[in-house]
Amino acid sequence: MKIAFTSDVYWPRINGVTVSTNIFLDELTKLGHTLRLWTPTYPEPEDTKGMHHADPRVSRLKSWGLFFSKEDRLVSPFQRGRFFHELTEFQPEIIHVQTEFTTSLMAHAWARKHQVPVIQTCHTYFEQYIHYYLPLLPEKAGKAWARKLTYQLFNKADAIISPTVPMKGVLESYGITCPIEVIPTGIQENDFKGTNKDEEHVHSRWLLQFPRLRGRKLMLYVGRVGQEKNLDFLLDVVEQVQIKVPKATLVVAGNGPYLEDFKTKIKERGLDDLVLCLGYVDRKELKHLYSLADVFTFASKTETQGLVTIEAMMCHTPAVAIGLMGTKEVMNGDNGGFMVDDDVEPFSAAVIRLLSDPAVYRAKSEEAYQYAQNWTAAKMAVKIEKLYGETVERYQQNHSQGAKAR
Repeated sequence: MKIAFTSDVYWPRINGVTVSTNIFLDELTKLGHTLRLWTPTYPEPEDTKGMHHADPRVSRLKSWGLFFSKEDRLVSPFQRGRFFHELTEFQPEIIHVQTEFTTSLMAHAWARKHQVPVIQTCHTYFEQYIHYYLPLLPEKAGKAWARKLTYQLFNKADAIISPTVPMKGVLESYGITCPIEVIPTGIQENDFKGTNKDEEHVHSRWLLQFPRLRGRKLMLYVGRVGQEKNLDFLLDVVEQVQIKVPKATLVVAGNGPYLEDFKTKIKERGLDDLVLCLGYVDRKELKHLYSLADVFTFASKTETQGLVTIEAMMCHTPAVAIGLMGTKEVMNGDNGGFMVDDDVEPFSAAVIRLLSDPAVYRAKSEEAYQYAQNWTAAKMAVKIEKLYGETVERYQQNHSQGAKAR
């Protein structure tokens, strides 16, 4: 099958949408399909230059920056003609839209003209994120606008992929009526194989680079450093944990608009020795960092998926996370760690238990690895392949019936 992907986000921009899009490009290619992705150009930052090589499946459309989010780009509407021409040459049997902005609008317009079905994935819970991107907009008005935008765009699709059941419920609450299938992204196993926790605790390059980490119990966060990730909560946690586990240290891997403010808060609270911000870490290095960590700590309350918890589990590292939205669905209770309420005390207590009780830690470490095997990307790609076939068949039947009625 010929499948067109569109996304307003891709490498070198690092976030969950990029990772998910890349994973399914690879997994569906392995299944024998022909894929092509249309996405924006980026001025590549120095710290990611050369990290992601040109992919012949990817077509870059000229774009411009956004004043309210320096990391992000929007494809220029003047690229519409080129985009239409390239899609027409490619002749996709289905279009899979990953985001809700320029490329989405253009993809829907081309699909209507050429009678090709569209599937749209809901990666982001915009109602909960909008005030971080547009802080000057009153929160109530911003949420209403986000709900209206989501409804208008998603209800045009022939099918929707929601990463979790809770997010499907949110979409249905907006009045969206087209079919919604729950399919998480999944994790590519090869990205997280080949490490050993005991060896990492002795020979890790992170210990050589940051000697003060040696011998300490390490809490790890991996992801975008944005206010919506609730990182200040983890500062409260590390303060509590180090009382019972002296020198327990939080390591933050990731970049984002909140990083400098977050570093300022660390300094103001006198936590310089207990919190280390690594900035951008190449995805190929993440497995070593996950293996070095003792506990993965995740406080975000707005995730559509929260699959970083599964990435950590793949490396035998148990997770402690707030059980809301996608994280709640992914962990489904205390699988591979502890899922707790949005409260510093129980969160800290769960971390302390893992760091203080070797028997509990061994059991949770093994449980984490075994549980993570249920979330492989290969299994999820087969589900998407099936959805593509069903959507194309249903679209053709409806179109045929409509033609007969006319």
